Amino acid sequence: MAPLRISFLIRSVYDLLPSNANLVRWGKKEDPTCPLCQGRQTTEHVLSSCKIALSQGRYTWRHNRVLQELAAIISTAKEETTLPKTKALIFTTERGAKSWHGRPVRTTNQIKCLLDGCDDWDDSADLPECDSHPSIIKETRLRPDIVMHSASTQQLITVELIVPYENSMEEAHIYKREKYLNMTKEPENAGY
Repeated sequence: MAPLRISFLIRSVYDLLPSNANLVRWGKKEDPTCPLCQGRQTTEHVLSSCKIALSQGRYTWRHNRVLQELAAIISTAKEETTLPKTKALIFTTERGAKSWHGRPVRTTNQIKCLLDGCDDWDDSADLPECDSHPSIIKETRLRPDIVMHSASTQQLITVELIVPYENSMEEAHIYKREKYLNMTKEPENAGY
């Protein structure tokens, strides 16, 4: 990670970014208000609470950038996953009996990732450049950010991304869970 990004992350966690409220506290400015909405401009306000920035789509842009990165990571992981393999090493002697001569071979069927176990994952993200969601999701008006679907194993994974400030993570989690609770009932009834 670039040094400037690390610096930004550390300063944002400790509320040391040059927001108007901090500039007033440091004696560098006299007015702590946000130039967009006239509220008190703190780091939290800039990153997730300004109503004008929200209405202008500034948080949506950031959300979609994070979603693009996440979708790219999932696509890469999907390409790297394989079906669990079992090895059957059987030798036949002159009499037809099965025997093994040599050291034992260790095989593993351990699933390391949610995507392991099948190779027919269909994934889509709620981004303009991506395909639409699978038909099992299309019937609702809700649009999860990422949907992954495997017909062979009847698995459905939905991902809903939210980029909250640290003090509102629990609220955001509860809100998103409740929002998509009814959407999960139909796939469950279909055997997912």
